[in-house]
Amino acid sequence: MLWYALAVLLVGINMRPAIVAVSPLLDEIRHVTGLSNGGAGALSTLPLICFGIFAPLAPRLARRWGMERTLVAVLAVLLAGTAVRLVPSLFPLFAGTFLVGTAVAVANVVITALIKRDFPQQVGLMSGLHTTMLVGGGAVTAAATVPLRDALSLSWAGGLSVWGVLALAALVVWAPRLRRGREQPRVPAQAGGSIWRSRLAWAVALFYAFQSLLYYTATTWLPSFYIDHGYTEGGAGVLLAVCMGSAMVTSLLVPVWAQRSRRQSYLAVGGTVLCMAAFAGLIAAPVGAAVLWAVLLGLGLGAVLSLGIAYMSMCVRSTHDAGLLSAMSQCVGYLLAAVGPTAFGAARDLTGAWTAGLIALVVLAVPMGITGALAGRGGHVER
Repeated sequence: MLWYALAVLLVGINMRPAIVAVSPLLDEIRHVTGLSNGGAGALSTLPLICFGIFAPLAPRLARRWGMERTLVAVLAVLLAGTAVRLVPSLFPLFAGTFLVGTAVAVANVVITALIKRDFPQQVGLMSGLHTTMLVGGGAVTAAATVPLRDALSLSWAGGLSVWGVLALAALVVWAPRLRRGREQPRVPAQAGGSIWRSRLAWAVALFYAFQSLLYYTATTWLPSFYIDHGYTEGGAGVLLAVCMGSAMVTSLLVPVWAQRSRRQSYLAVGGTVLCMAAFAGLIAAPVGAAVLWAVLLGLGLGAVLSLGIAYMSMCVRSTHDAGLLSAMSQCVGYLLAAVGPTAFGAARDLTGAWTAGLIALVVLAVPMGITGALAGRGGHVER
């Protein structure tokens, strides 16, 4: 069982590197290929759009093929996407990014249902470990992509594709499980109404949507915010790493506390307050307490992200419903999140300052806290 748990976590650590690797190389990509600012924004947003569009397909694929077969298939697509981006031109870059986003969209949903099925007594712990691997994988990628590219004398395309090694490792570990017959595919859908009609399901989905919007907007623009306030690129990168490192702490702890509690509303509210305090601090004293705000923001974002993922398993009674709720939450969540970075950047361009965008994030944290509190009242989705 321990080896199987590690195999599950290996999937988690693959959920961000192929996506995050674009960010530290984006300036070089634009310089070499002539990609416009609009094109760069489209490239960064494409995976989130894929998450939203393709997440609802995941329960059908898992029901038809079985979870293990589906995971092996999406890991192969993920590896193919990273390989396509070895070709240093724009079409392979966008095509590979599309494949990567599609694979991660399906894997995000399937892994939630798989944790519900195979670790019913350890949902909190496994959800926390999965989220920690997800956040940690992104943080390591952001910090190590450029050094790896330089150490291996790679082009920007090689720097993007080097993270395919993780997908290959996961594929090697998971492929043998296809012969073990762990589950039978083509399981019929369970009877009942649509999960989209459940108020609790909407509370979970909207909580995940608002936290996704805050998470991707903040992590996209935080380095630029610090650079505008006098930090070097290296210094801004260190502060982003501090933020992500702090997020790993609450990503691990919050789901464990959630499973041990009859109600989880206090965790949603606590994470929301931390985020709001960090955004307010960035407005009031962006330089004087930069490390403090990075730590508070990381703790808050890690708390709401991990709790949002844990809700997908804890607020349902069956593995099938866990997949449906995960698909619904990620469809709603990532389509909303895709708007965040673009709108925040537009506010920065229109006003010439960061304050309006940061105030908007404080305001958007309020419905996040409300929906998170509603989702954490201890009920289960009924269809």
